[in-house]
Amino acid sequence: MNLVLQQQSTWSAKLSLQLENIQGRTKLVHQKHFGPLRVQKQFSQDDGSCHIYVLHPPGGLVGGDSLTVQLRVGADTQTLITSPSAAKAYRCAENALTQRVSQVVEVGENAHLEWLPQETIFYDGAKAEIDNQVRLHSSSSFLGWEIQMLGRRASGEGFVKGTIDQSSRIWRANKLCHRECLRVSRNNQISAWGLNSASVLGTLVAIPKPGRLLSLENAISRVQTLLSGQSWGVTLRGSTLLVRYLGDSAETCRQGFGQARKLLVEDAIFNGSTMGYEPRIWKT
Repeated sequence: MNLVLQQQSTWSAKLSLQLENIQGRTKLVHQKHFGPLRVQKQFSQDDGSCHIYVLHPPGGLVGGDSLTVQLRVGADTQTLITSPSAAKAYRCAENALTQRVSQVVEVGENAHLEWLPQETIFYDGAKAEIDNQVRLHSSSSFLGWEIQMLGRRASGEGFVKGTIDQSSRIWRANKLCHRECLRVSRNNQISAWGLNSASVLGTLVAIPKPGRLLSLENAISRVQTLLSGQSWGVTLRGSTLLVRYLGDSAETCRQGFGQARKLLVEDAIFNGSTMGYEPRIWKT
């Protein structure tokens, strides 16, 4: 009897970026990539900040694919990272390897980083493992969000067979200030104690610069008024603000997060400018 071994075709990609403050402006000074993951465009803003668009040309992950992003933003920098389009985790064969995403971020002294990708669409049958790690200097600030779509409801597809395992951790001065583990499967996606059949979930995390906790507390009531519907939740844990969305509209989640971001930036709780420029790609 002949034994036939089937090898899965996998595609790994890595991207390493470093930004520094050069004469009062944030500049991308180093980038190294392996595989189909790279910077599509960087835009310098009038306030000295820099917007970076990270592009994954294949457009999505199949079983066995992996993406790794390593980002270091130096002292006194102001950086916004986003993506030009939605990411996708496609359906995996039953015996396929998982789809892996790893993001490791380091934020330097008096710096501010905004990690604001567009949504990720998880096809029914996706098997995704995601690990996010952010390390902040004691004087730095951070704003990040994630928006996850379960299935393609517009095409009549739910999320029946897929799984998502995600771990997110944020340290400040080597002290863990935010930790979250998420596991999505058929059971907790449809249950009332889980996601209650919602197809879109989002989380925004904001960590202010030192000495701005009172301003953050004052801003919370404004964010709560702004996002007062039943799909929204706004909480403060220590000095970490969490805004959550659980519903069925990625557009509503994006708009709500964008409004909350504008309010928080203008309230000067982060390092650097209060202009809060939006990436051009969000308007196209």
